[in-house]
Amino acid sequence: MLARLRDEPAVLPAWSLAEVQLTGLASGLTALAGELGLFDRSGDNVTEYVREQRAQVAQRVERFRALAPAVLGVLNDAAIPAVAVKGAALIDGVWSHDSCRPMADIDLVVAPHLRAQAAAVMAREGWALHASTDYEDTFLAWGDGSTGRTDGESAAHNGRVEIHPGWVEFLHGYTVRGFEVLPATFDHAALTAHVIGHLASTVVRAEVRAVNVVDVWWCAQRDLDWVRVGGLMAHTDPRLTAPGLWLVSRVLPQLVPSGLLAAELARLPRRARAQLRRTHALDVLRDPGERTTLMWREAFARTMSERKAIIRQMVRPPGGRVRAGGTPRAGHG
Repeated sequence: MLARLRDEPAVLPAWSLAEVQLTGLASGLTALAGELGLFDRSGDNVTEYVREQRAQVAQRVERFRALAPAVLGVLNDAAIPAVAVKGAALIDGVWSHDSCRPMADIDLVVAPHLRAQAAAVMAREGWALHASTDYEDTFLAWGDGSTGRTDGESAAHNGRVEIHPGWVEFLHGYTVRGFEVLPATFDHAALTAHVIGHLASTVVRAEVRAVNVVDVWWCAQRDLDWVRVGGLMAHTDPRLTAPGLWLVSRVLPQLVPSGLLAAELARLPRRARAQLRRTHALDVLRDPGERTTLMWREAFARTMSERKAIIRQMVRPPGGRVRAGGTPRAGHG
């Protein structure tokens, strides 16, 4: 899908429904591709499927556009600074097609020491705690986390609101931290740095969705201050910066300043730099059900404990650290 969006042939091929569904899993761009007419030569079943996808995305955008300010307002009234990142922050003013930016949740960042207080406010205001992990508390604004709504959405598209204590990304059995962002410093450059960071973490996990690449492109159309972005990223784990910049530079040449890219790549572990040099951009765009290799995972590890976590995950995928319902974790993530 990403290749076809980037290098559109003169005569587009007809797509089968199975192709559209499979690439949609990896790209998240089914609705946008429909908007651009990439499926016009396909059959009626594909046309109907794409129409359904656009309708579902449009209704989620409408709901999240109302939900995000409500949640932020509740936290603000409780004197808890919070910012929306990724999809919820990108709806307004960044994406020009309301029906084409898919989202499954709202991600909010709060200061780590305010995590328990933020979770308590959410619960008191009526949001149902769905699950709590070391790095997020998830609340539901609609749905029950299993059956979804009755209007065509799946369980994955319940109204999830995730409270993150600082910026924490889950990699291969371990977590890494980015910069902590509060409203006073959360300008467009900070949003872009966070979007790149989320993209970078998906590169490390080799489970990139093309929509995250397009997010960076959309951010960059707004007179982006790359010097400011680079200054923010210099204080962040390089695994949350360099892989994202690497992928954007491969897919969208000339977008990322070469000096910034070189500086961020230099901060990565040597084996990670070597892996990226040998990797094609599309190799990390994949079906979410596929597994990455031990060699790829270990290339990004920086400590022996991280390597041990990778091996444990290869043998037994994580899951035991999730607490469904109950009391949110009071730790710092």
